[in-house]
Amino acid sequence: MMDMKRYHPLSVVFDLVDFVKSFAILAFVVVVNISSDSWIARLGRILLLGSLVFSIIASVMKWFTRKYAADEIAFHLKTGTFEKTERTVYFDKIQNVQRHTSFLHKLFGMTSITFETGTSGMNSNVKFDVLKRSEANRLETLVKEFMQPENVTTEAEDETAPLIQDRIVHFTPTRKDTIKASFTSFSFLIILVIGASIFSKLDQLFNVEDYVEGWFASILTSGWIIAGFTGGLLVLAVTIGVVWTFVKYGNFEIASDGERIYITKGILDETVFSIAKNRVQAVEITQSFMKRILGLAEVKLISAGNIGDDEDEVSSLYPFLPVKRAYGMIAELLPDYEVIPDMKRLPRKSLVVRLIKPYWFWGIATILLAYFRPEVFRLHTGWAIVSIALLVFLIVSRLLTYWNTSYALGGRFIQLSQGTFEKTTFLTRREKIIEVSVKRTKLQQWFSIATIGFINRAKPVRHETLADIPIQEAQQFVEWYAKRIRDVQLQ
Repeated sequence: MMDMKRYHPLSVVFDLVDFVKSFAILAFVVVVNISSDSWIARLGRILLLGSLVFSIIASVMKWFTRKYAADEIAFHLKTGTFEKTERTVYFDKIQNVQRHTSFLHKLFGMTSITFETGTSGMNSNVKFDVLKRSEANRLETLVKEFMQPENVTTEAEDETAPLIQDRIVHFTPTRKDTIKASFTSFSFLIILVIGASIFSKLDQLFNVEDYVEGWFASILTSGWIIAGFTGGLLVLAVTIGVVWTFVKYGNFEIASDGERIYITKGILDETVFSIAKNRVQAVEITQSFMKRILGLAEVKLISAGNIGDDEDEVSSLYPFLPVKRAYGMIAELLPDYEVIPDMKRLPRKSLVVRLIKPYWFWGIATILLAYFRPEVFRLHTGWAIVSIALLVFLIVSRLLTYWNTSYALGGRFIQLSQGTFEKTTFLTRREKIIEVSVKRTKLQQWFSIATIGFINRAKPVRHETLADIPIQEAQQFVEWYAKRIRDVQLQ
């Protein structure tokens, strides 16, 4: 019978830390009103104490009942306090491996590791919240040996020894890159968010708004004080923005070996993401309006597994790469992918179709404006001005969307570039596409154009469409996809 291990005992401590984070505001209010005898204060103390006791009991019981084991082909997991669950996750289902080492992990010499699969559901991934580094290395090595048994070498006994010795480092940001990133991401504005949040909480407790209004009024009486205050606030915002960016993207490194891509980032909280090159389903290149002005781009790797969350996009290559460097890095990291520089533009009849399509939103908004007739800018005809401005905005947005749309279909690749103010380029290989479609509205039939679409395996599933291409090229797209059988390797 397989020997099952319990999770590390420190997982109980980490659960309690999460509890403290969740109830920090309630705990602060209880401490501030510790001497109050009101029923609300007493209820708050009872709720806080009861939640703490329940959390401790639940964490200890969870630690006693959760066990795991790993052999050469799968993870074996047992969970459940009252209802027991046994689960087996085979290594061939694993898409990505992600490590996250928070500041608290570092204090105890621990780390966390997540093995992400291509399935969906609450239990789709195998996550170890608290592990010794040596144990995390052992588990990751088991997975890699299963994936590429001939290319994984034996690890040294040192707990901190890297898993792969022959990695090639493709990019590490310079100080100039960090400063540019802090301005491009507007991270210096974080001081406004933090300040507003702190002021709101303090005002609820101590009613500080009256004191601030008097202090602010005294500042406005002197031009020198205004200039000094503004300059100091600007310097503070920029400094905090640079520090924030450095903490988030410090130690950033993009590396690879023959089989995998590794992305490392973070100073206090360190995240290491790795993905097998053959698991990459597509590449997405995104340029916000500001990045387009500065000639920067962000490259994301699309896979069938979870890739972080919205707050921690670990699948993203450095989000502030120069466009040419981004294209070059794709070729370095993924030799099987090729960014196509020369892309086709949509024909002019596509622009005509886009411009004559009904403006339903404008029509509904105009009817409402005409009915209520609000006085905008103190003008009786202000509602009409708003209606005209909205129509102009919609027409301009359609023009920009047409202008920014291009595509390429060649060899085993398809590449789409679309967007209005933010531009996104999507590149994938034919064998990674699982479904295609061609649709035509009555208006498109009159102009001999069509909308093509395809689906990539990802989490969530990626649906990509390209509207208003010539019908001949839509037919070529279907014929191109029919040749997929040449690329797919049957297991």
